[in-house]
Amino acid sequence: MRTRVLAAVAVSALPSAAFAQTTPQVNTSDRSADIVVTARQRTEKLQDVPITISAFSGEQLKNTALTSTLDIGMVTPGLVVSTQAGYFQPHLRGVGTTAASSSTEGSVAVYVDGVYYGAQAGSTFVLADIERIEIDKGPQGTLFGRNATGGLIQIITKEPQQKFSGSVSATAGNYSTFGTDAYVTGGLSPDISASLSIYFQNQGKGYGRNLFNGQYVNQTQDLAARQKFLFTPSARDKIVLAVDYEQEHSSPVWTPAPGTTPFGGPAYTGPRQSADGYYQPRNFSRQGGISLRIDHDLDFATLTSITAYLRSKLYSAIDGTLITDPSNALNIEFNDNHKQFTQEFDLRSKRGSPVTWATGVYFYYAQAGYEPQTAYGGLLSPSYSFSEISNAKTYSEALFAQASYEILRNTTLTIGGRYSLVQEKFSELQYGTDTPGGPTTVYGSVSNVPLNYSKPTWRLSLDNKLSPDIMIYTSYNRGSKSGGFNDQVLPVRTYQPERLDALEVGVKAQTPDHRVTLDTTGFLYFYKNIQTVAFPSGSQLIYSAPSAKIYGVDVDAKFALTQDFVLSGGVEYLHARYDESFTTAQYSIPDAGGGTILSSFGAQGLDAIGYHIPNSPTWTFNITPNYLIGLGDKGSLNLTANWSYNSGFFYEPDNRLRQKAYSVVNLSAVWKDRTEKNSVRLWARNLTNDQYTVAEYAQGNGDYAQYAPPRTFGVTLGRNF
Repeated sequence: MRTRVLAAVAVSALPSAAFAQTTPQVNTSDRSADIVVTARQRTEKLQDVPITISAFSGEQLKNTALTSTLDIGMVTPGLVVSTQAGYFQPHLRGVGTTAASSSTEGSVAVYVDGVYYGAQAGSTFVLADIERIEIDKGPQGTLFGRNATGGLIQIITKEPQQKFSGSVSATAGNYSTFGTDAYVTGGLSPDISASLSIYFQNQGKGYGRNLFNGQYVNQTQDLAARQKFLFTPSARDKIVLAVDYEQEHSSPVWTPAPGTTPFGGPAYTGPRQSADGYYQPRNFSRQGGISLRIDHDLDFATLTSITAYLRSKLYSAIDGTLITDPSNALNIEFNDNHKQFTQEFDLRSKRGSPVTWATGVYFYYAQAGYEPQTAYGGLLSPSYSFSEISNAKTYSEALFAQASYEILRNTTLTIGGRYSLVQEKFSELQYGTDTPGGPTTVYGSVSNVPLNYSKPTWRLSLDNKLSPDIMIYTSYNRGSKSGGFNDQVLPVRTYQPERLDALEVGVKAQTPDHRVTLDTTGFLYFYKNIQTVAFPSGSQLIYSAPSAKIYGVDVDAKFALTQDFVLSGGVEYLHARYDESFTTAQYSIPDAGGGTILSSFGAQGLDAIGYHIPNSPTWTFNITPNYLIGLGDKGSLNLTANWSYNSGFFYEPDNRLRQKAYSVVNLSAVWKDRTEKNSVRLWARNLTNDQYTVAEYAQGNGDYAQYAPPRTFGVTLGRNF
């Protein structure tokens, strides 16, 4: 496989799908230079922005059979998306978090229509009514601030239109899957337009069964809705009000890793998508919010206010041992509640200004905690249950500014900075019972423990337009990820903010006819205070690894081979290693009698210097060919394939648990009639049925893994109006 990948790179020089078309018609007039992105909080052409960006339209995501935020790694080299029981954990160029916690935010920020989503449990959602997605690689902390250390995922939804239009579709697939989605937009008055999007999908059969009770597992039902209003009271003002809601019922399974025996087991030998446990896994997540964006033209600049309130709830029940013996069984229930309020005011220069600048202030408040988290079952004997209620409050204020000026002909210098103040308070209560319904024993509690810190971040870049179609650039960025409290541990233990210094050198180039686009970036990261996860005594503990050095190369490309055949893709080479003595790294050894032997946390032991940091594959690669076949009066046929390859990576600092190399192939064939109003889409995801994991971890009761979905396929009927 490695030879095939390297050969493909050498022959095709392919790399990341920055080609975002909005209609199925593919021709030489569809130019990457015309793709609009907002990586610098203003609309700009993709090829004019000195940042590594992968951008995809909603139509392109459908053509590659991608349906949720969990899928976008298939078309973005260097992006590894992990998930743990409903927590969204993206890693860009090896930078991310594996801590599944109510109050822990990710290292790759997620924004929807300019609103930051702080909750990991609130960042997994279906890609309905999407205009485009942008993945900005490298620290974006100057303009976007909070926890954009590894990069940024921006999701932009469709804006309401005055003209009445819409679409509706129905989907049927294997595993008795049925779904439908609808989108409608139109004017309510000359100054007000609105849109409504509704999505529903039900998977009637699970990918597997719990062999103990015969019930389905790895089964999902999704419902999502979004309502938007656009109000333009004058030529100077634009107001957008958005309300959204999504809920998901699912039963994700943590299966004992192949070749391991859970504590009290025997070894599990059933299908990877199935389980064999005393307790049935269950997940129920709800999330929603409201946002208000106001843009006002001040002649010399545009003043913008973005106000948002978000709330998410996640209930998750996980069989922590996956054995059928009740005396050794364990069930863990999470009740994760998160709510946040954000307010941003920013002022941006008008297009054509001699100095392109932006400045603003940002306010963030969040309250997150378990209400409660409970473990119970025979494995806890002589105790029956252990619970904890936690509450983490975060207050953050930031001031930012960035300016770009053409210091020489076709040479632009950009300088930006951000200063953030963070105040956190933490409370926790731990208690338990010895018998079901018995008296409660309090084990410990703390109240309003403070943690305060401040962090500057910045950006310096220099770019030069060698010609209208070729730009070279270099940049130095500093990013920071917030620190916090371990919400499963008493006495209180904090973890410090991460810091990332990033150097980049890049070239963005197109041929004069814009039929070929080739963007190349080299990067070097110095990564400090890396937030790492261990499981002493079965509780998650976040602690700091000293440092790592990360370097590599990104290449993105698009080739319009003919008017109807476009080939796009991407490749990333990544070298990510701990580069300083790390003798407190927790390590694990499978116990022949069942379970896993963990090293004593904090004790002198394994020195992980030179080891791979988690979720950092050496090679990631994707190719997406798109071919349009004209059928005359019978319409058109659009054929799309996506092949993504990952060379494999490790899940923990000791580099024992490993996901080996894997490939995912998605296919889509779309027929549209000559009016482009009616369509039939045949699709297949993970065509080769590659069984790969999206999370693995070692605990004292065993090694566990969560697998990505198997092969799925179906048909979607669509109607535009």
